[in-house]
Amino acid sequence: MVKLYHIAVLYKHQSKSICLCSASDLTAFGFFQRNSVQEFMNFSSQILVERCQPATRTSVKEQAYMCHVYVRADRLSAALISDHEYPHRVAHTLLNKVLEEFSNKFAPTAWTGEPKSV
Repeated sequence: MVKLYHIAVLYKHQSKSICLCSASDLTAFGFFQRNSVQEFMNFSSQILVERCQPATRTSVKEQAYMCHVYVRADRLSAALISDHEYPHRVAHTLLNKVLEEFSNKFAPTAWTGEPKSV
């Protein structure tokens, strides 16, 4: 059975990406693993978006997971983490739909804010 673990909407700035919203299903992991798995998924999503060029789609295998990323030309991005059985075409269609709905609901001024310096 195919499994979708994590999906996130991010905005890619010149030097960093920021997570605007995300959702995860961690029920397949043990209680004590969930925090580290969540951190791995957030970190992987952020790093992959930062390394992708605008207007590109990418799929990367990482350990037992597939990470699918779509960065639109306007730098609004989405990342999806699933198992290897999840179809690539379905994943990228879902990412496109999520970004389309997100951009229809929220104006670009809501998601282009500058990242906070650490």
